[in-house]
Amino acid sequence: MVPRPSARDRLLTAARELFYAEGFGVSVDAVTARANVAKPTVYAHFESKDALIDTVLSTASEEWFTELDAELERRDDPLERVSAPFDLLGTNLPDQAYHGCILINSAASFLSADHPAHRALTTHDDRMLEVFEKLAAQAGATDPLDTGRQLLLLYNGVKARGLVDHTGSAARDARAAAMILVTVAR
Repeated sequence: MVPRPSARDRLLTAARELFYAEGFGVSVDAVTARANVAKPTVYAHFESKDALIDTVLSTASEEWFTELDAELERRDDPLERVSAPFDLLGTNLPDQAYHGCILINSAASFLSADHPAHRALTTHDDRMLEVFEKLAAQAGATDPLDTGRQLLLLYNGVKARGLVDHTGSAARDARAAAMILVTVAR
C-alpha cells in the first residue's frame, strides 16, 4: 500500500497545480480544498501565502535542475550538451496544457522586485546562466559569459513563445540558433 503524501506535500502539489492553471490569485481556501486539509494547516507549514508561493517556485526550479543534470549526464559532446536545455524544454511544449513557465508567470504576476516570485526567477536564471556559461566554455566559446547570456535569452524566449505555439517549434528553433551561436562564438 502506497502511503498517503503528507499534508505539506499535498499543499505544495495543490498550490502548484492551481497556481499554474489559474494564476497566483487563487485563494488559500481553494488550495486547502484541493489538498483536503484545514486552512490552519497551511500556516502550520508556511508563514504566509507568499512563503507557500516561494516554496512552490523553489521546488519547481529544483525539479528542473534535477532533470537538466540528468540530461547533461547522458551527453558527452560539448555541442550536444549546449542543446540539452532546449531539448528538455521541447518535451513539454507540444502540449495544449502548457501555460508558460511557472517562474516567469509568477514574476509577471508580482511586479515588486522584492517579492519572493521575483527572487525565485532571478535565482533560477542566475543558475541557468552559470550552466550556460559552463557549457559555452566546454564548447570552446571565446567569451563564455557573453555566450551564456545569449543562450539564456534563447532559453527564456522558448518558454515565452511556448505560450502561443504548441507545436514545439520554439524549442527546435532555439536549439538551432544555440548551435549557430556557439559555433560562431568559438
